[in-house]
Amino acid sequence: MAMKKTWFQHTDCTTQQAEELLAEYRRRGVTVERSLNADLTTWTVSARLPEGKNPPRADRRWQNRVWG
Repeated sequence: MAMKKTWFQHTDCTTQQAEELLAEYRRRGVTVERSLNADLTTWTVSARLPEGKNPPRADRRWQNRVWG
């Protein structure tokens, strides 16, 4: 059974940030798209990433034992 994949978007990226994201996602074999925003200066980078069925766990190191 294949994992469900959804689009994750990085909005308002500069050209350099968009190029770096594209290169990193492509290196990992992820489907990725780049589109120019309406202001014609920033980019939105969309990556199709696997979606887990469970929400991420809270990081235990930031929780005080007194709080519960």
